[in-house]
Amino acid sequence: MKTILVINDDSFEAEHAAKFALVIAQKVQADILLANRQSETRKIIEKVVAGNAQKNTGIEKGPHILHEHLSLLNDLSVGYLPSIKEVDITDLNETDLAEVINRNQIWLVVKGMADILPEELQKKQVNIDTVLKRVLCPVLLIPYAWSIRNIERLVYIADLRYCRMHIVKYLVEFAKLWPADLSIAHLSAKGLPNMEESYAQGIFSQEICNNVDYDRMFFNNIKERNMATAVDVMINGMHNDILALINHRFHFEEIIGNYITERLPSAITIPLLIFPS
Repeated sequence: MKTILVINDDSFEAEHAAKFALVIAQKVQADILLANRQSETRKIIEKVVAGNAQKNTGIEKGPHILHEHLSLLNDLSVGYLPSIKEVDITDLNETDLAEVINRNQIWLVVKGMADILPEELQKKQVNIDTVLKRVLCPVLLIPYAWSIRNIERLVYIADLRYCRMHIVKYLVEFAKLWPADLSIAHLSAKGLPNMEESYAQGIFSQEICNNVDYDRMFFNNIKERNMATAVDVMINGMHNDILALINHRFHFEEIIGNYITERLPSAITIPLLIFPS
């Protein structure tokens, strides 16, 4: 049985991400483990996305409220109803959290990402960059402004010469849930020349397609060397719904930066699926 771990820091971003995690769990028939970062009730700030304004609503909220909310959504659904459990990670550091993830054989970690992070909450954040270096499963980072929807297209950015089959197979399994188109986007690693089209298509057909049974998998040989332009095309031109990368490999630093912070770069407006290196 698969398990999806949702990092719950008692924020609207966490609630937003948890709702999408529930959709995934229902489709893949996985259970949910809420990793609660705080155990005390507190005042929270409601963020108004339009204009990036903020206001204090005075709403009382605690981490267990998310469990109740997901349970209600679960009860209103048909089909598979995931089990929803909780674990308190308030006193755990990132190494301890990674141990919890590995020990429970988590299939996917989900974390909501803020557009603006109030100063009072910054110290509560999980350093996901540190966690990713220690876990065996991918992490799905979900921007708060992204509208939850069915996934129609995924893209995996890699140098085809070093494309990892276990990642392709994971993405195929994920794509089949909706079902969605899966694109393998080849961008040559730094210092390596672009691949000639027929040669690249041959590698894709022989090394990938022959080892994966999915008729909605496609190949894109992207020769654009400006990474900002390439990412913009993949998100806004090709209308992909999820972008997949390997942590600190190939073009990761060009797209994300030296490490993952509490917020994604402004150009990343869709969920980011990051696999351990």
